[in-house]
Amino acid sequence: MPCDCGAVGLEEIFGDRTARHEAKRFRKKGLTPRSKKLLDAVEREIPLAGATSLEVGAGIGAATITMLKRGVARSRIVDAVPAYIAVAEQLAAESGVADSLDLELGDYVERAAQLPSFDIILMDRVVCCYPVRQDLLAPAAAQAVRVIALTYPRGTWWSRMGVAAINLTSRARRLAFRVHVHPPQEMQGLLRERGYRTRVAGHHGVWEIMVATRAPAV
Repeated sequence: MPCDCGAVGLEEIFGDRTARHEAKRFRKKGLTPRSKKLLDAVEREIPLAGATSLEVGAGIGAATITMLKRGVARSRIVDAVPAYIAVAEQLAAESGVADSLDLELGDYVERAAQLPSFDIILMDRVVCCYPVRQDLLAPAAAQAVRVIALTYPRGTWWSRMGVAAINLTSRARRLAFRVHVHPPQEMQGLLRERGYRTRVAGHHGVWEIMVATRAPAV
């Protein structure tokens, strides 16, 4: 099912205050260590210069803005949180890349069929917001030309315990937001079935970084 912004509680967690805080950190320190590792993993697969990219659930757009500054020719962001879209637009203008960036408010799952293909699709801490992983990964696998890169909660017992604690707190606060831990092997299997070669590119705390490269036709 589509990840309806109100139904899954995204704006309960990711509102104006969060967006402003993340923007302040990005202006001061640049990318988070997790996002740095994710982009480094992408660059080990393909050169960024001249590529096109789509970031799903981009937040303030820090990774996409950084890719544009590193040579990506054209980028698009699709995010379901209005506060993030507004701040991403502001940061892109400040960084001098606004003319190369298209911003779209909405759910990627609902919009994917109307979007063009992209060399790179980036999904940093996104699949864990979707109750059904196939809803997000299947359209991305059909749309990406070369690489899909994503981060998600690791499938360890302590990662699952941490996520359970987050969800318990959300229930206690009567929030709709939940974090979902999808089996990494099953996500990799889904992408391999659709013609990708997958590899775990590293970890950062509870997050696993996975890169899927489209296998060449034989």
